[in-house]
Amino acid sequence: MVALGKLVADQLLELTAPLVVGGQQRVARTTTAGGAPANVTANLARLGAPARLAGWAGADPLADGLLAGLAERGVEVAVVRRGRAPLSTVLVHPDGERTLLTDRGEGGLEPADVRPEWFADAAVVHLDGYDLLRFPHAVQAAASAAHDVGGPVSVDVAAAPRIERHGAGAYVELLGGLRPDVLFCNAAEAQTLGLTGDLPGWAPELVLVHAGARPTRVLTRAGARDVPVEPLPQGRLRDTTGCGDAFAAGVLAGWRAGVPVLDAVRTGHAAAAVVAGVIGGQPPP
Repeated sequence: MVALGKLVADQLLELTAPLVVGGQQRVARTTTAGGAPANVTANLARLGAPARLAGWAGADPLADGLLAGLAERGVEVAVVRRGRAPLSTVLVHPDGERTLLTDRGEGGLEPADVRPEWFADAAVVHLDGYDLLRFPHAVQAAASAAHDVGGPVSVDVAAAPRIERHGAGAYVELLGGLRPDVLFCNAAEAQTLGLTGDLPGWAPELVLVHAGARPTRVLTRAGARDVPVEPLPQGRLRDTTGCGDAFAAGVLAGWRAGVPVLDAVRTGHAAAAVVAGVIGGQPPP
């Protein structure tokens, strides 16, 4: 299973109290591989599904360590390397919510970088909706390469504010051009994209709308189903970073193994619950 995009360094600062402008407090810092493609592949590897990270990584020592860590988890790495790795500083608030501060790094993914061998044996190719905004032509080339070898394409969309800034209609055109088979989004993103009732013509046959602790909505041409989320044990929630990526990994692992979609969604919920119990978007090794 292949996830394509950029490799990000996540620097997580665990706050001990609500942040006060002009104040000072001690934090616990953790640095891990981040970005949706790395998070998805790490979760796939934990679930026992062969996983490959493809795309772009920085050519700096920071990226060296991140790539080595993914390889230790059992993730195959197939990336072009140039420039400086992107860095996200993640403020983890006491209630488990998080705030992201992003340095885009230097470099990127070009259409000429996309290699057919990345996808030749792929059971599914998972694409990042943020990278669709930053590297649209490269992501489109990856989707085309996946379709050329008969592999299904999965897409996790960008955050609602990013979609709104780009223009929902223009973003829908980008999504439609990828010809996805599965689409992941949260409730706010679904609202922005008009995925709240019958599926529009541009949408794929399967759309999954996750909403934190509330039921996940499974949308198909035949109608909609809700899958409840099992509540976390008291005190288990530490950080919501990466929960959506873990959910996507769990769903895709089950779906491509032939598990019924509703059961695959439950696998996604279980994977997200594991990540919610740790600091950062990566599951326990």
